Amino acid sequence: MKTFQKIKNAPPWHPASGFTLVEMMMVTGIFLFIFVGVMVGVQLFGLRISTLSATKLVATQGARTALNQMRDSIREGKIVYVGNCGTIGTSTFTLLSATNVQVGNALIVYPTTNTTWYTVYYLDTNTSTNILTQFNVSNSAVVYTNQLASYITNINVFDAESWSLDGTTLVTNYTSIDNRELIHVTLQFSQWEYPIAFVGGHDFNAFDYYQLRTKVFRRAWN
Repeated sequence: MKTFQKIKNAPPWHPASGFTLVEMMMVTGIFLFIFVGVMVGVQLFGLRISTLSATKLVATQGARTALNQMRDSIREGKIVYVGNCGTIGTSTFTLLSATNVQVGNALIVYPTTNTTWYTVYYLDTNTSTNILTQFNVSNSAVVYTNQLASYITNINVFDAESWSLDGTTLVTNYTSIDNRELIHVTLQFSQWEYPIAFVGGHDFNAFDYYQLRTKVFRRAWN
């Protein structure tokens, strides 16, 4: 039977080494500081991206809503003319002459052959935000006004192209061809990239530019 024997020349016993409480607290504090800093940075970056996306989505959605409304109005209209308009009023729309290119800042739409009822879409440049405005007229009285979109940079929003779809702008008054025009709508926007953004320390000048375009043909020719 074997018995345990004391090992000769064994090294003396030493207690295991480790971190003190103070050292553990310092390491934990440093780790928490770095972790919180990273989390705050990620959160701020996410908020920045969310704000940027929300700003663009809101602006784009408003512009698309305006285009959809004008598209439906043109398609359902009986008579459509491109011209110019300076303000809201029953006699403020000016039809382009027969020798001018059919390009202007306004569009008049007659739902029927009754010319006492119509809708005018025009770019109001009397404000600093250049607002695309709509007003309806009935029996020589303005009965409805609406602001469709703002911050539009291009002055000539509407033009009439050949009904043959060859992409050329009409150079004569299209009343002579039974009002068979293709209406081209172009909206170019200058939108703040962030709701509050100082670039260069001067003013709100962090802008984003985008454009929406569409072509609409009337459904009713007769």
